[in-house]
Amino acid sequence: MAIIQPKRLFVGYSTLGTNSKKQQFADIELINRDLLSNFYTRPGERLMLPTYGCGIWNLLFEQFDDVTKAAVVYEVQKVVANDSRLSLQNTNVVQFEHGILVQLTILYIPLAVVNTFTVTFNNTAIT
Repeated sequence: MAIIQPKRLFVGYSTLGTNSKKQQFADIELINRDLLSNFYTRPGERLMLPTYGCGIWNLLFEQFDDVTKAAVVYEVQKVVANDSRLSLQNTNVVQFEHGILVQLTILYIPLAVVNTFTVTFNNTAIT
């Protein structure tokens, strides 16, 4: 008897984590991992792609005012615009004790799904 699996639009693999075996990711989970990778990469860290990444890391020690908040929103828009599978619907930026929390409402275009994505930028974890 054959097992029918739902069709996946996007499939990717990762070797990160506690398991030494490759892990397979698909669709929303894969898109979220790609998005998180973009957010956690600082501009200039990616070889031959000097503009890839997120500049929010440079704003963590700035005074959190309207100018800084607008800069965070701009960086979020820039990162999401880099992925043609996504459309940014809403952005909420909040300062917390050691960093910045960003909550996004995202439309996953090919899947026609709207979901909330949260990412934190913590200045205690900077190396």
